[in-house]
Amino acid sequence: MPVKCCFYRSPNTETMAWSENMDTLLANEEGLDAFRTFLKSEFSEENVEFWLACEDFKKTENEEKIASKAKMIYSEFIEADAPKEVSELLQNSEDSSPQLCSQLEGITFT
Repeated sequence: MPVKCCFYRSPNTETMAWSENMDTLLANEEGLDAFRTFLKSEFSEENVEFWLACEDFKKTENEEKIASKAKMIYSEFIEADAPKEVSELLQNSEDSSPQLCSQLEGITFT
């Protein structure tokens, strides 16, 4: 019996959409679980955890929670020797992720 990859699900419209749109994959609980399984196999699960933490951070309006979440993101993912460090990902990124790092540092230490 052939081994099925972590993304195997019975073919239906929803799962087929995962291949076309990353947002659709990440918004779906099964899709997110499958993606996490894949990232674990590649030893890079921290990348999706960082993304999810940042998405949650963006939606936060309470000032105290903003500061608390910023500290958590910084200590978990960004500072040197963080348990789930993604700093190499941030340094090599061409988008605004390095700016996010600077913003989080400012919130954490001010």
